[in-house]
Amino acid sequence: MKKTKTPRILLALACLLAAALPAVSQEGEGVFRGFGVFHDTLWLGNSDTDSAPSPILSVWGAAFKFSLPLESLYFAPEIGFTSVEYFYREDAAFPAEIEYADAVKTIDIILSAPFLYRFVPAPDFVIHAGTGPAFSFKIPIQTYGEGSAGDVGGYFIDKARFVHWEASSDFEWGLFDYLAFFVRARLILPLYRIWDGESKPVYDGLMAGGGFGLRLKF
Repeated sequence: MKKTKTPRILLALACLLAAALPAVSQEGEGVFRGFGVFHDTLWLGNSDTDSAPSPILSVWGAAFKFSLPLESLYFAPEIGFTSVEYFYREDAAFPAEIEYADAVKTIDIILSAPFLYRFVPAPDFVIHAGTGPAFSFKIPIQTYGEGSAGDVGGYFIDKARFVHWEASSDFEWGLFDYLAFFVRARLILPLYRIWDGESKPVYDGLMAGGGFGLRLKF
């Protein structure tokens, strides 16, 4: 059986996230600063011409914000939910439409853990920009016709094809003392392309777009 580097990759990512936790709580300096809800529209790249066009994803989610000991630096983990259809062919999963005889509907849980830097160019106006690891877990929930949930789900678990890296920025306007509105842009790169051995272009599996939301500030 061919060995993969997946365990080492997961260990490295686990160490990165574990290193972030002390920064959030060290000596009480890491403080909970806010909670928000958002809606994003993301384009999901697909280079295969014999499958569905690149899907447009509607993502709903929640985000949290913690200040760090370093001034103007924040840890901002979040979780988002969307739905994508795939089908399995030639040892790989490709975007599908429900009309496909072998389509599998998945719930896609997008987790990200970026570190953001905060700029304040004007009163009641804030800009955040940063980067960090992200993960996309696809859970099959329904099959159509001859679709194989096990094959689709297994493809994304194999070789850690759920590991990404995100860069994002947002513009936030204060509405009241404890409430702000924001718009943002996101770029979620398929980091697993580095090691999965497939000869697909880097945009295959990339998610890009933006959205808006409301944030409660503390």
